[in-house]
Amino acid sequence: MKILFDHQIYSNQKFGGISRYFYELSRGIKSLGHEIENTIKYSENVFTDDKDIFKYSKKLFYNYKGKGSLQSFLNKKYSIQRIRENDFDVFHPTYYDTYFVEKKIFKKPFVLTFHDLIHEKFGHEYPDYLTGVDNLIKANKLLLNKASKVIAISESTKNDIIDYYKIDPAKIEVVYLASSLKDKSVPDKLLSNLPYILFVGNRGAYKNFSIFIESVSELLKLDKNIRVICAGGGSFDAKEIEYFKKLGIENQISYRPITSDEGLASLYSNALMFVFPSRYEGFGIPTLEAFNCGCAVVLSNISSLPEVGGDAALYIDPQDPHSIHKAVKLFLYDSELRNKYKNLALERSKKFNWATTVEKTVDIYQSLV
Repeated sequence: MKILFDHQIYSNQKFGGISRYFYELSRGIKSLGHEIENTIKYSENVFTDDKDIFKYSKKLFYNYKGKGSLQSFLNKKYSIQRIRENDFDVFHPTYYDTYFVEKKIFKKPFVLTFHDLIHEKFGHEYPDYLTGVDNLIKANKLLLNKASKVIAISESTKNDIIDYYKIDPAKIEVVYLASSLKDKSVPDKLLSNLPYILFVGNRGAYKNFSIFIESVSELLKLDKNIRVICAGGGSFDAKEIEYFKKLGIENQISYRPITSDEGLASLYSNALMFVFPSRYEGFGIPTLEAFNCGCAVVLSNISSLPEVGGDAALYIDPQDPHSIHKAVKLFLYDSELRNKYKNLALERSKKFNWATTVEKTVDIYQSLV
C-alpha cells in the first residue's frame, strides 16, 4: 500500500504539533512495510531534515521578500503533479487547502485528519486573533463532505464535527494522538532550585491566560519565592507586562522560548505543576507532554481535556478564577498530593503512543483500498 501526503503543513510550519503528527505517521507507516511519499520540495520545517522520509525536500537558504509564498506555490504545483500521476492508494492532505478538490484531480480515496473546531467556536469572538474564519469554514465543509474517511483526534472533536457540520458519524473514526516528548531532560540547576508553575504555548484568546494569571497572583504575592514560567508562545508584549505590574507580580513571571525537546522536558519535569486552563482543545498535546515527564497537571474540565487526562489531573472550571486558585493552591502546598498525581500522570501516559496511532490509521487506509 502506498500513501501520499501533501506539502501543506511542511510549507506552513517550521515546527509544530501538526507537522510532528504527520512526520510520526509517515515514519510509522514506513516501519510497517508500506510505502509513503511526501510531496514537499522546498521547506524549512525541522522534520524535513529526515531524508529517509522526505527524499526531495530542499531548503532555500537565501532570505528575500515573498520567499514563503514562492515555496508554497512551488510545493503546491509539485503536489498537483504527483496527485495527477495517480500512482498511490490513499491520499492524505496535511491541512485544509481545497486545491485538489477544486481541480478535481484526485481519483483515489482521501483521508482528512480534523484537529479541532477552534475557528468555528471562537472565530467571531476573537476576530483579530483567528483570521479568515469564513473561508476556512467553507473549506472545511467541502473537505469533510468529499473525504472518504475523517480522522478525529478525540471523541470530543468527533462530536463537534457532527454537531457543527452534520457529517455522518459512520464516516468519522477517532484516533488519538501521542507525544514524542520523554523525560530526557537536561540538568538545569536554576530550574531544580526554583519553585515554579508552568504555562506552555500560546497565551491569546481562548487559551485563557489572563484569567489564569489573575487567579494565581494572590498566591504569588503571599510567597515571593514562587514563580510562573511561560514556555513558548512568543515574548511578553507591552500589554502583558503592564498587566503583570498591575497585579504586582512582574518580578515573579518570566518567559522561556522552546528551543529543544530536552529543554521543554526539563521545564515539565522540574515544575511544581503544569496548568492548562484553555477554554477549548481538540486534543491538547501539552497534557501528554506533561504526563510523559511525570509532572502534576491542572486541566480545564471541558472539551477533550478530561478525555485525555482521565483520573491523572486536577480539574478546573477555566472561567472561574476561584476554581483555578483552589486547584493550584492544593498542589502548591501539598507535596504528597503532587507526588500522587505525578505517578498517575506517568501511568496515564502509557495509554497514548505513536505505534497505536499509526496502526489505527493504517487500518483506516486499508478499509478504503
